[in-house]
Amino acid sequence: MLAPRLLRRVFLPLMLIAMSVLAWPAFIVLREGLSAGSGEAWMVLWMLAFVFVLPVTLLLLPSMAALADLARQRDNIPLAGVKIP
Repeated sequence: MLAPRLLRRVFLPLMLIAMSVLAWPAFIVLREGLSAGSGEAWMVLWMLAFVFVLPVTLLLLPSMAALADLARQRDNIPLAGVKIP
């Protein structure tokens, strides 16, 4: 099992590669849906929204959690000259 910090560093590039690989078929499917008509295009857009929103959130949430941890870590260190309760 990888450490959480190392797992974050490995996860981001792997997800970016996976999303770039998924983008090519998604554009092909979207073009086919647009050529079939407006109803089919809307169905394809909804499907692609669900397919791409999950990986995007899986990329953003760990990044946001790391930024929040970094902000909390800095808040725990008191300024010079301030008494620690």
